[in-house]
Amino acid sequence: MRKFFFALAAALFLASCGKQDASPPKKPLIWVSIAPYQQIAQRLAGKDIEVETIVPQNSNPHSFEPTSRQVSQMNRGLVWFRIGEPFEKKLLPLLHSRNPHLAVLDLRDKIHLLAEEGISCSHCSMDHRDRHIWMSPKDTQTQAAEMARILTEVFPEKKEEISANLDQLLKDLEQLDREIHTILDASKHRTILVSHPAFGYFCRDYDCRQLSIEYEGKDPRPKHIEKILSQAMESRTEVAVVLPQYNNKGAQLIAQKLHIPVRMIDPYSPEYFDTLLNMARLIASEQGEAAS
Repeated sequence: MRKFFFALAAALFLASCGKQDASPPKKPLIWVSIAPYQQIAQRLAGKDIEVETIVPQNSNPHSFEPTSRQVSQMNRGLVWFRIGEPFEKKLLPLLHSRNPHLAVLDLRDKIHLLAEEGISCSHCSMDHRDRHIWMSPKDTQTQAAEMARILTEVFPEKKEEISANLDQLLKDLEQLDREIHTILDASKHRTILVSHPAFGYFCRDYDCRQLSIEYEGKDPRPKHIEKILSQAMESRTEVAVVLPQYNNKGAQLIAQKLHIPVRMIDPYSPEYFDTLLNMARLIASEQGEAAS
């Protein structure tokens, strides 16, 4: 009987080892700094590659600091698509020391960067330029092509798949751009009040203007609020856009004084296409409401 139990225990042990060995291998991993790029990167890379976002949903990427656990998880990554957030500067040398084969692409490299809202500096470095470059479908096409180039270098066996994925993605981004132009065709020269200046590239492409409450990356002072209120009244601003990651009290205060609606848009949402379409529809609908 004892021999039987020893044999049974040995069989169970070997079976459990076999189950562990049979577990599926982990997919190759690539990282994006913020969620809007997760959808773009996943469409390019395909389902056989895992794409993860560093900054959690509803966190402010400008003040985000990764935990030691996140840094440890990033050691397994093969590619990192970054956009110049402050935390990246600290993270980059650390990752390269632990993972020298990590391929890193700064998505700003091929983009004509706008000046950061509220900072007047003709000689500012790249880090003092507007980083919200995904808010332009045209600029995102340029970034997608660069992302595909890096992915092809890292995964040469997937070259044809990545190329086909890029072609389809570029077509969809062109279609998105056309749709937004159609939606906003009658809404040119509109001014939107925003709690954080995340819409500079969107407004540049579609002939709008953002009037930001936040000034030089900080919450507004009473003097600045009065100035913005005056500008909003002069430009007949019809809607205030607030973001879940930022302090929205200033925007809500001015909206209340102007008697204009407050709407929530999350430019850091992982649903890239939906976010930009919703932004266009919001501007168009509020103009319609004001005209009726």
